[in-house]
Amino acid sequence: MKILNRLPRRGIRSSAVLLVAALAFVGCGGGGGGGDRVRTYNEGYADGFAQDSEYFNAYDDSWFTVGFDPILYDGDLIPFLDDDSYDAGFFDGEFDAYNDGYFVAYRYAFIIGFSEGYDNAFWADYLDFLANDIHIDYLNGGFSDGYNDGFSEGRIFGAFDYESFLDFDWLDAFLDWEAGTDLYFAEVDKGTGDSGPVVLYEWAQNPHLTRDAEDERAYRPVRGAITMRKTAGERNDGAIDTVAISRDLLDDQLLQLNVNPPTTSRTDRDLTLDTTWFERIDAFLNADAAGRTSKAVRN
Repeated sequence: MKILNRLPRRGIRSSAVLLVAALAFVGCGGGGGGGDRVRTYNEGYADGFAQDSEYFNAYDDSWFTVGFDPILYDGDLIPFLDDDSYDAGFFDGEFDAYNDGYFVAYRYAFIIGFSEGYDNAFWADYLDFLANDIHIDYLNGGFSDGYNDGFSEGRIFGAFDYESFLDFDWLDAFLDWEAGTDLYFAEVDKGTGDSGPVVLYEWAQNPHLTRDAEDERAYRPVRGAITMRKTAGERNDGAIDTVAISRDLLDDQLLQLNVNPPTTSRTDRDLTLDTTWFERIDAFLNADAAGRTSKAVRN
């Protein structure tokens, strides 16, 4: 398989220009030569980025990437044109839409895993649980990696909250984790970032290369500083992640999330959570949109 390195167009001067152009030209068609090159590229980008089918194809690719099964990610195969034509913009727009879908699914799985890891550790035997639970990492960037990455972080917060006599509140803990709080249990030598600094799969990271890399961080794609992506704040390891942009879920994707399993893939302990996966994701998205911050003091 040929791996294509994806770089943003050199002709785009600012993220603001690109974002405005995307909003202005969604639905426009038209061809490539002549006229202002940046405008032509933006028209193509807007049309490509508007492809919901690319987004949801990737979302499903990520959702169904579980365990050591073949990685379904194929955003690296979208053609790369090193110019400012309409076609170059269109392909780049499709690439952005595809990558958003793939890594939004990972992000949702992380939230689900965090909530269930928190639940599993919020018990009187939390130290025994932490001592015996093993982090799982398939390096696929898909649903199972997101779930297990989130579970391993959530278990530490669940154990801490139980030990500290805090109320059961996985969402409050998740907001605290996102703000950069790290926790550690010396008794069992486990904490957040137990397998190294916590680095979420970044937008446009190619999991095919990641799985083959001795150092997974060495194969992150080199991207220019100027893109239409929005950037999050500093993560626990101080790295700046690029955040995928979510779109409203369709009926099929909502149906997948409309479940509340009684147990997890990591343990056979019954869960006490009474909300569906979708309700937990929705609770986070609403809290994030409202700018809500954690109420508890964890240090």
